[in-house]
Amino acid sequence: MAAIWMLPSLVLGLYLGFSTGMWQLALMSFGSALIAVVVSRVRRPGSSETATGGNSFTSVGKKIFYLNKPLTRWRWMLSPKLRASARSLVAESQREQNLQLVLPRLLGRGFRASMPGELCAVLGEAQGAAIEVDLTTAPHVFVVGPTGSGKSQLLRILAKSLTNRYLPTELQLMLVDFKGGGLLDGLGLEPWKVASLSDLDGDRSTFWVELHALLQQRERDPTLLKPRVVIIVDELAEVLRDQAACVALTSVAARGRSLGVHLVLANQGLSGVPRDLLLNLRLRIALAGVDQVELVQLGGKASPLTSGQHPLIAARLLQHQAPDRDFNFAVGLV
Repeated sequence: MAAIWMLPSLVLGLYLGFSTGMWQLALMSFGSALIAVVVSRVRRPGSSETATGGNSFTSVGKKIFYLNKPLTRWRWMLSPKLRASARSLVAESQREQNLQLVLPRLLGRGFRASMPGELCAVLGEAQGAAIEVDLTTAPHVFVVGPTGSGKSQLLRILAKSLTNRYLPTELQLMLVDFKGGGLLDGLGLEPWKVASLSDLDGDRSTFWVELHALLQQRERDPTLLKPRVVIIVDELAEVLRDQAACVALTSVAARGRSLGVHLVLANQGLSGVPRDLLLNLRLRIALAGVDQVELVQLGGKASPLTSGQHPLIAARLLQHQAPDRDFNFAVGLV
């Protein structure tokens, strides 16, 4: 559409050229209009050419096609969107390769936290170094990230690292997974998992009653503070639709630290999370793609998130001794 603005200049140039006998002026006007049309066509592809992804590029022999059109050198030079699509494809391919190489090791039997502490877990790995946390000093964890940002993998890494270090007599897991209940499948965590709840269960009230009873028992009898209990919740907003769940989790967040009961909660955003619960979730992890407004509300600075080269594609540490380094995700203790 932008090329249509060349039409008045073209008409005026042709008129003046032919009326004055200056055919060079007419030729220059026609050439300029032709160049504008070609450049506009290449730089502003149609709606079918705005898509990016792995299926945009194909190859037949030595020829490369972009959206079923031959990829020429001139088209490559004149199309920023095409180059951006190629960069996106290469970055996505690199992320998949890193995921295939790194993730099996993070979920292996020997990968665990090395720092001293009573309940130490691994959140992930950045630049070859594990990011570790002691849940006795930061008792409740809140993970925020949109779909596909790596919340489930982070929860799996954390849970596996705990069971790699602590025996079932020292640690128990309770799982609340409202995405089918299969979050920890395939990790061999059955000896540690003492209770679970999913969106497929018909009776959900029993789980929250038992959790409330656990807190009361530990308050009455200090000898019952072992083993420590870690409650892992995925899709928190969906879970909190149940008022009993909201009351129970808020109670654990307020009283669980001294009773040896810890929360690891994951959600797509801050929507649906009551303030009374959020105030006690002091260890906060923001995965890539978190809205900048929510990042500020979580306690971080509104700086652009940067992509890393690791399986949990994310950002910079919110508060860290080396804030200039790129990490898997943003994490901060507030």
